[in-house]
This record gives sequence, structure tokens and C-alpha cells, in this order.
Amino acid sequence: MVTESEIREVVQRYNEHNRHKTFAEFIAEMFTGKYVEIYLGDSYEEVSLEQTSTSYPAVFCGRVVAAFKECLIINSAYIDKSSKKMKLGNMILVNERAIRGLTEIDGNGIIEDTFLRSRESLMLKEHFIDNKGK
Repeated sequence: MVTESEIREVVQRYNEHNRHKTFAEFIAEMFTGKYVEIYLGDSYEEVSLEQTSTSYPAVFCGRVVAAFKECLIINSAYIDKSSKKMKLGNMILVNERAIRGLTEIDGNGIIEDTFLRSRESLMLKEHFIDNKGK
């Protein structure tokens, strides 16, 4: 799992010496060999019932392989149509400009879990700011 302090160290180093690095190169440095979920800002499916609809965010999941300039290379997971099992091996080249969010797949939640309603943001104050949730 990538930690907050590791990210700060790399950002500080980039700010001091490598301002020419791209977002994709930053991701590759932090996450090469790790499994990530990449949110593209779109929905891959929207399920509508009578009065409600639910959107499912479009994400790629897989292992970060490398980056070249603005291109992030992911060994992506997919569902094999014949065996109906999840596999790796679908190499995806992602333009860094398409990435809206990214998180490591480490058991600490998924991107969809981080989408809060405005009213739920008040829980942050209660749990973290006022230290009631520690």
C-alpha cells in the first residue's frame, strides 16, 4: 500500500528536481507492480428502476506496468467470455488526460465508495475533525 508520506516524498522530489515528469510517469513511479482502479469519469452502465436510477462508474482495474510520457500502461483485468473467469493480460494504454481518479486496490475501499452526498460530508467533521471516529 502506498502511504501518504511516500506520496509526499515523491511530490517534493519532483517539485525540486523533476518538474517535467508527467502525471502518468508519477503514477508509474508510485504504483508500478501494484493493482489499481482507474476512474475515467464516465458511467459504464446505468440501471433505472421506476423512480430511481443508479450509475456505475467506468473503471479499469489491473496492474501498473509502466508509463511513457502521457501514456500509462496497465495489464488490465477482464472477464474471459468462454470460461467466465477473471484474467489478466488485456494490455491497456491509457492517456493520462482521461484519468479522473486512481486508487490502489488494497482493501481500503474502492473509488465508488468515495462518492459521498453533500450531507455525508458532515460525517467527516464528526469522525475525523472532531476526533470522534478515532
